[in-house]
Amino acid sequence: MKKIVPDPPYPIPFITIINDLTAEQAMAHAATLMDTLVDTVHAYADCPPELRSDILLDNASVLTQLVIALINHAKSKRAAHER
Repeated sequence: MKKIVPDPPYPIPFITIINDLTAEQAMAHAATLMDTLVDTVHAYADCPPELRSDILLDNASVLTQLVIALINHAKSKRAAHER
């Protein structure tokens, strides 16, 4: 029998960024993830409505959260550097 595991709450609380990333590295990773996010959304939009997979929307959601976390990390690193 499979153990029933609830879905994680939204937004996903366990997304964290490696603290050693510089602001520039974080923004470079964010840009790469943004390209992937765009491709994912295009794949979803280009698919006929009856064939659209919800997993693409789930992927877009996770990618969005990762991009936000990376940008926030870069902002905090820049703010700390300016002090």
